[in-house]
Amino acid sequence: DSENDVDGDGLCTADDICVEDALNDGDSDDICDSVDSCLNDADNDQDSDNTCTADDECPTDALNDADSDLICDSVDSCLNDSENDTDGDGLCTADDVCPEDALNDADSDGVCDSVDSCRGGADADSDNLCTGDDVCPNDPLNDADSDDVCDSVDSCLDDAENDQDSDFTCTTNDECPTDALNDADSDSICDGIDSCLDDGENDADGDGLCTADDVCPYDALNDDDSDIICDSVDSCLNDSENDVD
Repeated sequence: DSENDVDGDGLCTADDICVEDALNDGDSDDICDSVDSCLNDADNDQDSDNTCTADDECPTDALNDADSDLICDSVDSCLNDSENDTDGDGLCTADDVCPEDALNDADSDGVCDSVDSCRGGADADSDNLCTGDDVCPNDPLNDADSDDVCDSVDSCLDDAENDQDSDFTCTTNDECPTDALNDADSDSICDGIDSCLDDGENDADGDGLCTADDVCPYDALNDDDSDIICDSVDSCLNDSENDVD
């Protein structure tokens, strides 16, 4: 052996597997230290990214955390997703319809809870009041006439008094809004202000007596000569005996 023991490891060169390596493959990776790019590293560069395992933050990830989320791709459940599962709902951000809503639109109104102004309930009438807090959930004007009846069920819209006399005619369209019978005696005077109810002629002779109560409905003096004949049919006015003979 002309070279004898080149590396001084006590082995003749002819018998030395690593002739220039005194430790004879110190890390047992089957690569002599003299040509081993990763000394003291049994795994060498196991992911072939040109970084020794001992110096590689992601030793089994050749791309070394490609999405920069500080999680090596070999253990990253959300590859190519830097935010991973932002809301912790088990869905990767890239695949999550509501990436910041762990319940994923819990009220199923098509609006993620993270931006839903009405969590737990929609705004059915689009009046910016959540249905659960809206006195009139189906009325965007919220009882416009302030009659305590929501427009969606108000039979008299824009009528604060509704049908106050309960005659099935809205007050705004009712000629006699406080008269349920709407001038029952057809004298063009609503019963609410008619001094002679159920009397179509009212006080025909203007004597202050309603026709129905007036013995002489067409005699303003009511038999002025007291002959028991109303003046309207008395042939002898102002003659109590009339035509005695």
